[in-house]
Amino acid sequence: MKINLNKNLLDLEGKDLPDSNLGKLVGQLLSQSNEGDALKLWDWARKLYSGKELDLDPSDTQTFEAFIKANKSLTVLAKAQILELLTSAKV
Repeated sequence: MKINLNKNLLDLEGKDLPDSNLGKLVGQLLSQSNEGDALKLWDWARKLYSGKELDLDPSDTQTFEAFIKANKSLTVLAKAQILELLTSAKV
């Protein structure tokens, strides 16, 4: 499954939030994680931060989704938009 997070975060009205990027946000959080497969998470972090898409197998998809859901630094606003992109990519 390919996931592209190179998109702006949207506010509650569906408008772009200035200077926001979901890929950069998640990339930064992945790089700061202290659990999981360091090499895999570092690779994902660098790709997302630089605007590239991720190509995830089913196991990686579960890992990525669990990371987003469990991350305490992400707000519901960001989590929901990322999870929606994951859901739409699965179709």
